[in-house]
Amino acid sequence: MTTTPFGRSAPLTILAGLFLDGTLGEPRRDVHLTTDGGVISAVADGASPARGATVLDLRDYTVLPGLINMHTHTVLPGDGTPFMDWMALPDELLLLRAHTNALVSLHAGVTTLRDCGGKGQLMFRLRDAIRAGIVAGPRLVLCGRPLTITGGHCHPFGGEADGVEGMRLATRGLIKEGADFIKIMASGGGTPGTYPYRPSYEVEELRAVITEGQKVGKPASCHCTAGEAVTRALDAGVDHIEHCYFHGPNAEWREDPALAQRVADAGVYVTATMQTMEDWMLAERARTGVVPDQDRHHETLTSMRLLHERGVRLVAGNDAGWRHTGFDDFSREIELLVEIGLSPLEAIHAATGRAAAACRLSGVIGTLEVGCAADFLVVKGDPTQDLTALRTPTMVVQAGGVVVDRR
Repeated sequence: MTTTPFGRSAPLTILAGLFLDGTLGEPRRDVHLTTDGGVISAVADGASPARGATVLDLRDYTVLPGLINMHTHTVLPGDGTPFMDWMALPDELLLLRAHTNALVSLHAGVTTLRDCGGKGQLMFRLRDAIRAGIVAGPRLVLCGRPLTITGGHCHPFGGEADGVEGMRLATRGLIKEGADFIKIMASGGGTPGTYPYRPSYEVEELRAVITEGQKVGKPASCHCTAGEAVTRALDAGVDHIEHCYFHGPNAEWREDPALAQRVADAGVYVTATMQTMEDWMLAERARTGVVPDQDRHHETLTSMRLLHERGVRLVAGNDAGWRHTGFDDFSREIELLVEIGLSPLEAIHAATGRAAAACRLSGVIGTLEVGCAADFLVVKGDPTQDLTALRTPTMVVQAGGVVVDRR
């Protein structure tokens, strides 16, 4: 059910029974939060509403920041349709699919999507439509087209670029179009004909992109499903790594403590994307009746556990849109973070405050502090004790406006 009982610009005071601010601070009780013009204007202990504000009594609930899904491909269906088959469809259908996916995410409590690759300028156009109020949707943090070698992973998106100068020019073009960050396919991936266990770019090519982004404050992120790709990304000074698998060139899975420690020492963020492997494994079991010989999900969990133990800054992103991963159950990725050793509070932080920091949006989204966007969830129960409370939010509020109300 979608409702809009409060105007986004009208003052609103929320009385929260339990309050999580998106940092690693302990939960607080009986907090009141006031929004004005879509921004948080006050946060204080005690249940004293602002004078003249509409009051929303949520003292039987937990209030926490809206979730940030740090890795999606919003133009993709997430229903198992082969990638190349889907990319043969007209752009208009891809754009409509992207809008539907974005709305599904928002209604599930994801108020910000960090899209890690779409076709052409489609995601920029969707963001334009949301900002203009033409359609509803979550906040979008975009890279546009991911950069990939000729014929590389996700090349149908239109981001093929080669050589130092080609990479530099492609990066400048994406920045001109409005990219918030630059995504580089530093290894192959699930696109047919690519090589997921081998690096794609030379260090100098990666460095050209990263340097161009740094000039204007745009972080760069590398898709890495091979140990050598991780090494090259670190050599080039990358800000963020997607997946961060340590496979060898012949698809052999490796546990590489030294490389994991190097990732930690570099201070880069890593998006774990564990859910997509679990969803793939479950889909294969349903289709064939057996678990695949190579349990990629177990390998991914083991790798992420190693990274966490070394102190790597993990953020929550589930690769929604890819293979069998949809947009309605991002909370599962947060639960998987607990399975690899994070506390529930740390896992929530990975999808809120830390995720915002990785996007360079601290103080804008991800935490419930004065001056931040009034994006928050209302859930039954205490998610720091039981993360399943996040599966079906009671309410979703974006920019001070109630998007979903299931009370």
